[in-house]
Amino acid sequence: MSQPIKIAEFFASLPFQVGAEYAYSQPIMGLDVPGISAIYGLHLAIWQLRDQDLQNDFPLDTLYGRCRFLAWCVLHGRREYAALRQLTPFWKTLSQPASVPYSEWSGGISRFLQLVIHGRSDLGIDSELKTSDAQRDALYWFFGSGGWQDLAVSGQDVPGWQRRFLLDQPDLLKSRFARLLLEKRPDLQAIFRQDTAAGLAGFKGWLDQNAPHETGLPLLQKIPLQAWPEHTAQSFQHSNESFGVNLIGYAFGELGIGEDVRMAAHACQAAGIPFCVIDFAPGSNVRQQDRSIAQWITDTPRYGINIVCLTAMEHLRLFLTCGAELFRGRYTIGYWPWELHNWPANWAHCFNLIDEAWASSRHIEQAMQRASPVPVRWMPMAVRLPDEVDTTNALRQRARFGLPQDKTLFVFSFDGNSFISRKNPLGVVEAFLRAFTSADQQVGLVIKCMRPDPKNSIWRQIQSTAQNDSRIFIIDATLEKTDVLELYRACDCFVSLHRAEGFGRGIAEALLLGLEVIATDYGGNTDFCRAAGARLVPFRLQVLEPDEYIEAVGQFWAEPDIGAAAQAMIDVANRLSDENGCSPLAHGQRFNEIFSTAAIGAVYRRRIADLIELKRQP
Repeated sequence: MSQPIKIAEFFASLPFQVGAEYAYSQPIMGLDVPGISAIYGLHLAIWQLRDQDLQNDFPLDTLYGRCRFLAWCVLHGRREYAALRQLTPFWKTLSQPASVPYSEWSGGISRFLQLVIHGRSDLGIDSELKTSDAQRDALYWFFGSGGWQDLAVSGQDVPGWQRRFLLDQPDLLKSRFARLLLEKRPDLQAIFRQDTAAGLAGFKGWLDQNAPHETGLPLLQKIPLQAWPEHTAQSFQHSNESFGVNLIGYAFGELGIGEDVRMAAHACQAAGIPFCVIDFAPGSNVRQQDRSIAQWITDTPRYGINIVCLTAMEHLRLFLTCGAELFRGRYTIGYWPWELHNWPANWAHCFNLIDEAWASSRHIEQAMQRASPVPVRWMPMAVRLPDEVDTTNALRQRARFGLPQDKTLFVFSFDGNSFISRKNPLGVVEAFLRAFTSADQQVGLVIKCMRPDPKNSIWRQIQSTAQNDSRIFIIDATLEKTDVLELYRACDCFVSLHRAEGFGRGIAEALLLGLEVIATDYGGNTDFCRAAGARLVPFRLQVLEPDEYIEAVGQFWAEPDIGAAAQAMIDVANRLSDENGCSPLAHGQRFNEIFSTAAIGAVYRRRIADLIELKRQP
């Protein structure tokens, strides 16, 4: 959707390289609710992440929208995001007295309570708190009728001035709090008549015995500890483990970025780097059944270096969800993917989260370097074929997947969670149809997809084409990783006419399997495709429309030459026909050295050792 505010411009007001907690705890100039609170960087980060709900519900370009958003943060956001609970300047601001019309009860209204009432229209209390009755009702709901429990408030959250206002007398019986309960509780009025000694004595007994259980009185009576913070950040230099890394990512997620953290784990193991893996769950639409690194999963970090194998925005969600404890005192590396030419301006603030960026390709490295205030290092990723993958008998795999034994088969695979226009499977279909007329029955095209959107027009066009051409085989299923690789091995040539690619793991896996490869000459795959002798397809750069990809404004990507791709397919088919068989594994074995976990792990180890040495220096 088109964003009503310019996120990048607002984030640009935050300081850089001063620590994530400090940066995100700074107010955003031009976004505030006068008399209540500023909107801080962390608020804006939450709002940016929630483009499907919060951005629609709470437009920040209006005062009303900003006020409702802050109310949401108090009512709901503090439950969902640990980092928001840790946003001390915000909660200190909300602990101040509210600017409401003066009355006998106005002195007890905090900005926190003011926002709560603003966001809880179901309570039937005037959200403006203009009258004495509304103010009294708000105080009673919060301290006398369970509001503090609804919000999971502790005594630490009640400011001293609010305590003093309600417990204004040494004798609880004579306090405002007692009067508040009496005025709002007809049952207490009836049982404990205040014009009799017995009634007063009975009410005093009720206050002593029952009120601590039925009301929020304990919050008012508890004296919080405020002189010292609850935690002291441990410095990286004095981490308990001097050498090792915490790998963080979608450890079980069956998608490409989940494979990133799994391969990083195998690379660390191969290089003898001590490590643990912390799983961070992706969305509910992603299957999480890959247990290949389950033995290394831990709940808490063990080492002084974090390597976060997520997108920059998911790294941000990790911080917001888990809070600062995962990062305090640790050197944090963002092993972030990206596909387009430029790093998104709206994501530039995420560099506050890391000390160093790793780029899995030169393509990503160049995009990052143009935007990053922190060091960027090219760190290729490992690509590994599981031991259980059968690479010896392609014809047997063809039978297993119901594919013809006697055809030259081209294959492409994509995940519906990715933008289908970026992966460009329709381009592969068009190139195939241009290369081979319907009369040519010696070839076939396999399209492997997972989670495609049945309403997507491109996908529907591919399905329609396949229904009218028996040479095109669609496998629409979520397969185990081993099965996907064996499907590739059943074919002869992997084709990727992508418009943008950050790394190109599928292409690299095809090379390891010994397949011919045809791929767009653009993106991270060019790092290894040229060396591997893949057939690279020329392209022209094309400006993206705003809705074609995430953060697409001002971006461009490659439009591969379909004619050239078709000719490459013809060349592959002719060569394989001459050789009378599926492509050999020889070059796959050769290029295993490029992607091996041992080779990549050795690169990791050198950098980690350098970091440890640098931190030991005075």
